Amino acid sequence: MKRSLLLMAIVLSVLVLSDHWLRQGQLDELDRHGVLRPLLAVDPEMVPDRVHQMVLSLGTGQTFTYVREGELWRFPEYHNALAHSDRIEGLLRLSLRSVGTFRSIVQGGEIAEPPQLSMQVDLYDRGKQILTKLQFAGPISGAGGSHNLARVVGSDSVLTLHANPIRVVGRGRPPLLDPHLLPRSLPRGTLTRVEMESEQGSWSLQRVLAPRTAGGPPMPMEESQRYRWVAHHGGRVDTCHSSSVFAYLDFLNRLPVDELTTTDLPTHAATRLRLIDEEGVVDELVISGDQGDGSVAIHNQRARIVGLVPSSRATWIIPPVQVLIDSLPQASPFAQALQSTSGATP
Repeated sequence: MKRSLLLMAIVLSVLVLSDHWLRQGQLDELDRHGVLRPLLAVDPEMVPDRVHQMVLSLGTGQTFTYVREGELWRFPEYHNALAHSDRIEGLLRLSLRSVGTFRSIVQGGEIAEPPQLSMQVDLYDRGKQILTKLQFAGPISGAGGSHNLARVVGSDSVLTLHANPIRVVGRGRPPLLDPHLLPRSLPRGTLTRVEMESEQGSWSLQRVLAPRTAGGPPMPMEESQRYRWVAHHGGRVDTCHSSSVFAYLDFLNRLPVDELTTTDLPTHAATRLRLIDEEGVVDELVISGDQGDGSVAIHNQRARIVGLVPSSRATWIIPPVQVLIDSLPQASPFAQALQSTSGATP
C-alpha cells in the first residue's frame, strides 16, 4: 500500500513538473514572439559609416551597386551618377538598426517566409569583405495593418517590421539616383555671386547689403530686406528685382536632366556659369551647344557629371540679364520651363 502511494506521489510530481515546464515554455515562446528584438546582433562596429559598398537586388531580378565616395554615394554603372546620399544613409540606418517581433520560418506547419522576395541588401566594407546580407519583403497586409518582413540571409527566423526600408528605395530604375543638374547631395551654402562667361560677353550677379531705411530695424529678419542683388554688365551696375533673382536661383536648384552621358565637351568657346556660395565653394557649369537632338550637354565640374537638358530649359540657365533686373510675370519663364513635360529622371 505504501509502495503504491509512493508511486502515485512520484507520478503526480512528474505531471506537475511537466505541466509547469510546458506552461513556462509557452510563456517563453509568447515572450519571444512579442518582444521587440534587433534584426542584427548588437555590434558596436556595425555602423553605416563602415559600409563602403551596397548591392541592391530587387524582386524583378535587377541588381544595382552603389559605392561610397567620402560623404557621397555614386552609381558607377550609369556614368558615375550621384545618388541621393541622404536616402542611402537612411536605408543603411533602417537596415542595420531594424527591430521587430520574432517570427519562425516554419510556424504550426505553415510557411511564414514571404512568397516573394522584394529586396535584398548586401553590404561590404572598404576591403570588399561582406558585412551582412539582409532580405526584406512587403508591405504585407494584416489584422494590425501593413507590415514588412526581414531576415538575415541564412537565418531560420524572420522579424515583423513596421518600418519600411523598401519604400526608401523608391520606384526609379536605377533607384536612388539624383536627377538634378546641381545634385542635392553636394552641400552648398547660400549663394552670394553668380558669374557668366561666353563669347558674346559676360555678366555677374552679386549679393550686397541693402541700405538701411530710416526708422527701420538695425537688422531686418527677412533676407530680402537685408540684401540686394546687383548685376554687373556692359560696364554698368544695375539693381536687380529680388524676386526675379530668387526665381532664377530656384530654377537652377530644381533643374533636372533628361539623362547623363560621357560626352567630352569642348573647353574652348564654351559658355560657363559659376555659382559661388558664402564659403567660397564654386559650382561651375560648362555649357555646350545643341547636340542636334534638341538637347544641350552641360558638365557640372564639381559633381563630375555631364547631363543632357532640353534646349527649351537650357535656354534659361543663361537668361538675358535684363530678365533679372526687371520684375517677372506671375507665371515666370523659369517656372514655365520647369513645368514643361520634357525631361525625365534618369
